[in-house]
Amino acid sequence: MTKHNNYNLGAFFLLCTFQCLPCLAREYHIDSQKQFDALCTTAFGPGDTILFKRGMQFDGMFAPSGNGTEQAPVRIDVYGYGQMPKINAGGKHIAGVFLQDPSYWEVNGLEIANTDGTDKDQGQLFGIYVLAKGAEGAYKHIYINDCYIHDVNGKVAGKGRGGIHVHVKGLDSSTFHDLRITNNRIVRVGGVGIGNSSSCGRVEFREHDTVAHNLWTKVYVAGNYIDRTGRNNVIARTSKDAVYEHNVLANSSRYDTGHSIFCFNTDGIKIQYNEAYGNVGNDGRDRGGYDADYNCVNTFIQYNYSHDNMWFCGIMKRRNRNVVIRYNVSQNDKKGIYFYGFENERKATGIHIYNNTHFVGKDFDVSVFPEGRTPINSLFENNIFFFEGQGKWGAKADGINTSFHNNLYFNIPPHKSDTSPITANPMLVRPGIAGADIDLKTMAALRGYRLKPNSPCIDTGVKIKNHGRKDLLRTKVTIGKADVGAFERD
Repeated sequence: MTKHNNYNLGAFFLLCTFQCLPCLAREYHIDSQKQFDALCTTAFGPGDTILFKRGMQFDGMFAPSGNGTEQAPVRIDVYGYGQMPKINAGGKHIAGVFLQDPSYWEVNGLEIANTDGTDKDQGQLFGIYVLAKGAEGAYKHIYINDCYIHDVNGKVAGKGRGGIHVHVKGLDSSTFHDLRITNNRIVRVGGVGIGNSSSCGRVEFREHDTVAHNLWTKVYVAGNYIDRTGRNNVIARTSKDAVYEHNVLANSSRYDTGHSIFCFNTDGIKIQYNEAYGNVGNDGRDRGGYDADYNCVNTFIQYNYSHDNMWFCGIMKRRNRNVVIRYNVSQNDKKGIYFYGFENERKATGIHIYNNTHFVGKDFDVSVFPEGRTPINSLFENNIFFFEGQGKWGAKADGINTSFHNNLYFNIPPHKSDTSPITANPMLVRPGIAGADIDLKTMAALRGYRLKPNSPCIDTGVKIKNHGRKDLLRTKVTIGKADVGAFERD
């Protein structure tokens, strides 16, 4: 009898202890430089909340340690009224916020700058830097939301530094899972606006298949505004089925060449509902809004808007398998439309480009394939090539194993391979006026590219399997009665 009572008392004690664990979480308020300095390297635990006071500026780097749990992440947030709390790292620290070997952390609502105020190169600097370099494993649940990152470093390029970066370094089998970078504003940064990289994540190409090694999972990068970067706006690496959407990618690569967004070592990435513009220069390479880079498989570049770049989209001809480019609008990209990189390579296969609408105003001198580049292993179907002036193909437009089928051509002769071309005015509602910084949730500014009732594009599209089932405005596309171009007439 006594033994039984002791067991019940022990169980009761354990139950009470377990139920009281949430009360161990603490809330910290940072409302002074002194408090910032006292907490900037503190180890925090599950459920802890660190609140920065609005209207305050703090100098230095906030580099906490510790981890949360799935049920109780550690949260950095703000309180009070007024402007966002600002961390000024002054070009003296690697980042304004630095998280090393973290899991279950959330960062919200901070303003961060990290420069000494000069144009010079101040080193490997970031706004927010997340780094895994300790124990092998899966680092989970890193959310960075609604932060304002600006003025990081000087007028410098480089791919391994910039605004918000997440890196795995010196590890052999580690990954990130559930990484969300959302609704941030990143402007005037040296390097890359948003980037990630891994010492162990890659896609291995074999003769007939590919094998993924340590790719990150559940990666979501959305709703970010990125403007005036030293190199690319975004680099999307080492992930499986990642989604990059609703991002504004503006004025990329001010101090070196680079496409506004590109993928590398990815499988199944979707780059969609983004706007890219202002990537210009006389460099002759890597100046497009979007880029299906090599070491990738099953890449989808879809439902995007490109304008006022040197060209719409790059396609790299090194190891690159199964690229789908569909339902995009390219407006007044200045020198070309499709740029095939690594001219002497022949390894890219399975490139399918269909139901895109390309509009070129009369004031632009544009080739479909700029810089004398050669398309390879590509099929173009149901696209609109609309030139107000006279369009050109490019010196090597015949390509290698490249064919066109059922595309519409206006003020440009059909591609030589197209045995069923449509040579007519596509009768678009009001093309060429979409503008910049459009609403990427609705894409309504692109409605001028819809088809008029008498358009020759209506119901004349060829049947395409696995066609995505919707157009750029999310109108249903019916197999067998599809239209030509990026918009289905409703």
